[in-house]
Amino acid sequence: MRMTIKIVWLPSGCVAILLQVCMTLCPLGAQAQDPWKNIYRESAWKDRDTWQRAPELIKQLHLKSGSAVADIGCNEGYMTVKLSEVVKSPGRVYAVDIDAPKLEALKKHLSKRDITNVTTVKGDFDDPKLPTGELDGVIILDTYHEMDNHDKILLHVKDALKKNGRLVICEPIAATRRGLSRSEQEARHEIAMKFVEEDLTKAGFSIEHRQDPFVDRTEVKGDVMWMLVAKKQ
Repeated sequence: MRMTIKIVWLPSGCVAILLQVCMTLCPLGAQAQDPWKNIYRESAWKDRDTWQRAPELIKQLHLKSGSAVADIGCNEGYMTVKLSEVVKSPGRVYAVDIDAPKLEALKKHLSKRDITNVTTVKGDFDDPKLPTGELDGVIILDTYHEMDNHDKILLHVKDALKKNGRLVICEPIAATRRGLSRSEQEARHEIAMKFVEEDLTKAGFSIEHRQDPFVDRTEVKGDVMWMLVAKKQ
């Protein structure tokens, strides 16, 4: 910020001192990073399409028309809506969240789009409450780092998947915090891929694919996202 002082002589002989404050603005293309920016509400979905790479995430699930899939941590339904278009009816999407208001918002978005092949599920902190042995795929997008009882969650996911069912996890981590402890990362609402890979191996999943980085959202949230694809053996 720059401040200048101007002295102006008025007709009456009085002196007026004017303070001018000039701010140097950032170039239009250099948007400030906002780690708490809400990218999940419906009004942000169109912008999210420019960087989330949702079609590539869905491709890793190997879904087809008639498949059953769960979106754990669905929020207002960004991925849920896309998944519903892939599996079509009689396919089914189980949209899971622990926050009832988010599920209510999702129901409104589904009604507006006349989507009928989605079942909303109010999950618990340690249980997504999914049907046993019925799912072809599960996606956990930008949510795994919020799960304190990740071991229990993964066991429930494994029980819900069919044999060879696939689990896609995609999470953020800032470059400067990759070396921090798991608890320190989770306090910043992020997690490094190595910790989740350890969890998946412990739970008995086989790792099919890993990509780090997967999404560069530095200009959006100040971090990048990685992707892990696991399969129920």
